[in-house]
Amino acid sequence: MQSTIRLAIDGMHCANCAANIEKHYRKTPGVIDVAVNLANNTGQVTFDTDEASVDDMLRVFDDLSFTAEVIPDDAPLVDEERRAKEAARARHDRNVFITSLVLTAVIFCVGMLPGAHMGVGGALASLFVSDPSHVQAMFATNILMLALVIPVQFGCGARFYKGAFASLKSGSANMDVLVALGTTIAFLFSLWITFLPVMRGDWTSHESIAINNGMPYFETCAMLITFVLLGKILETRAKGATNQAIESLMNLAPPTARVDRGGTVMELPLSAVVVGDVVLVRPGEKMPVDGIVTSGASEVDESMLTGEALPVMKREGDEVTGGTLNTTGSLQLKALRVGADSTLARIVRAVEDAQGSKAPVQRMADKIAAVFVPVILALAAITFCVWFFFVPSDGTSLWQQALLPAIAVIVVACPCALGLATPTALMVGMGKGAQLGILIKDGEVLERVCKLKSAVMDKTGTITRGTPVVTSCTVPPNALRLAAALEARSEHPLARAVVAYAASSGALGEAVQAAEEGSEEYARALASALPEPEGFEAVVGSGVEGVVEGHEVFVGSHVRVDGVDAGSFTFADEPKPDARETIRVLKDEYGVTSYMVTGDAQASALAVAEEVGIPAAHVFSGVLPLEKAERVAEVKAHTTEGGVTAFVGDGINDAPALAAADVGVAMASGTDVALDAGSVVLMRNRLSDLVVALRLSKATMRKIRQNLFWALIYNCIMIPLAAVGILAPALAGAAMALSSVTVVCNSLLLKRFR
Repeated sequence: MQSTIRLAIDGMHCANCAANIEKHYRKTPGVIDVAVNLANNTGQVTFDTDEASVDDMLRVFDDLSFTAEVIPDDAPLVDEERRAKEAARARHDRNVFITSLVLTAVIFCVGMLPGAHMGVGGALASLFVSDPSHVQAMFATNILMLALVIPVQFGCGARFYKGAFASLKSGSANMDVLVALGTTIAFLFSLWITFLPVMRGDWTSHESIAINNGMPYFETCAMLITFVLLGKILETRAKGATNQAIESLMNLAPPTARVDRGGTVMELPLSAVVVGDVVLVRPGEKMPVDGIVTSGASEVDESMLTGEALPVMKREGDEVTGGTLNTTGSLQLKALRVGADSTLARIVRAVEDAQGSKAPVQRMADKIAAVFVPVILALAAITFCVWFFFVPSDGTSLWQQALLPAIAVIVVACPCALGLATPTALMVGMGKGAQLGILIKDGEVLERVCKLKSAVMDKTGTITRGTPVVTSCTVPPNALRLAAALEARSEHPLARAVVAYAASSGALGEAVQAAEEGSEEYARALASALPEPEGFEAVVGSGVEGVVEGHEVFVGSHVRVDGVDAGSFTFADEPKPDARETIRVLKDEYGVTSYMVTGDAQASALAVAEEVGIPAAHVFSGVLPLEKAERVAEVKAHTTEGGVTAFVGDGINDAPALAAADVGVAMASGTDVALDAGSVVLMRNRLSDLVVALRLSKATMRKIRQNLFWALIYNCIMIPLAAVGILAPALAGAAMALSSVTVVCNSLLLKRFR
């Protein structure tokens, strides 16, 4: 039996960290699949419960430099404890950076400003020697810089040593190894320059003066660490911004709910609300739970979950979704789904799982990251040897001449940019999709959608409204009013169509005709306009009958009043308003061929297909639900090589077809989302959102490719510049720190997607 757990991982610094965790998991017995997301510091592990346990999954971290904890399935949407830890860590990192920045600024001023080095050194040396020599003044300054750099190197930079040691201990090398190695080499060489006069016992010779004029590189060590710390702070903030969409979803749920228990109204934490509780919601408040309205009526703004701009009228018997906004009236609800079972929680979980997945395009980056650090260290060694053995000295020692380019190569290389290229774009793109009412289940699906070439669409409820309407009527107004009085008692879809037609035609009076269908005014006007029938009875397979205002009335496809035929209705399931334009855009702008599949007879199927612009040759009629998957397979066989076939259905009855397609797209309403039915869920139940999903997929994949390009081109350009000595180590550190931030900021541009 398989089980999947989600992990919150602490201590990851770069792509090699994530790759190292995945490598150790893949060597663990029972593990089926693992995906670690550097962008949001999470992991997802699927394992065989017959071979391993949750404790075994956590035990993997015993040999690693990271810590992890399982995120419970019933974890609150907003984990305040985790947020507090992250905030405390952010404050600590900021304080460490400020300390490093202040000390580095002093070191830079002393070591680099003209005249400062000798002026400060002379003043210090004169405290101990009446007439200090040049070398003694330089020595005093170097000692001061050493005293200032030690807290930066081994205090502020301690995280790099810890990470490097743990990484090497676990058999891999990460970014911490590069930073620790580069700064340590510069520090040790500077230490050697500083104490060489002491070791030689020579304070006056020209050779000692020449060595000290070369000056140590303490400012380089400090600037490297400070720049990398700054880069990490900026990167963390930018990564936090990539998750802003999911954070906004989490914050939709109010922290408390007003619950009526036994006649006593109390305000309880959301975690204390149970199924069956009576919940009171005032105007302007958010729905705390998924529930059914038991009393009251109000317009509810569902835009935060579905992207639907117009409020939806809710009255007794209607379902509401937790997180939506009650606008006008007071409502009393019966809680149906709470906590982890709520629609909002399931949406958040679906988006989080998707954000934690990997797109196939990331495989190249993973392969590069796996060998990145060893290759960089080899290049640094080659750089040192070339400068030491083959480049003539420019007046400084060969050690100094060769060391700086080698250090620059080490610190300019950036595996983080590669590691963040894909997950940050996925996080922003999928979060944006959730805001627009489009759930994409994982990165692989998102990449498939980008290659869509064929779309097989179910007719009823997908291309059409799914509810019949009266298209023609020969029943006179008075008889229509009597028929509507009977049909108002029936739950049959055709009965509702008759009532709606009678209302819109004016047969029930001007008040009903003028009111907006679904509004309170409409309901009141309808109730007053319709007479109360007597002896109502549903005739199975035929219609309904009863006595209305003393007349015996029968309503089916024909209407009879007192035994006399009064006329007939013609019904049709009309296409959705956006169906034709969606199919046109798919074909003209993206080259996607649309097909329609339905269980209806050929004549009615072809009529709908003609209305929406689907050729007759692309219509499958008279198809049973289980046969839809076969039709999908036929379309897949004829789709161009490399192209993707999607099936678009209601997500409930079309499960086999959804599974048979390369991409299963489930249509759903905002309050009843079929989250498990398809790999893509269109929450607004609009066919046009298929185009939005396609555009979002292409935009996200474009960002991923841009990120990978910039991450690769950065390393391809900067490493050679460092190797030939053009890029100083301090500037190399700054460039490395900012490269990751650039990639993340490029991903953040997806937030502007419309």
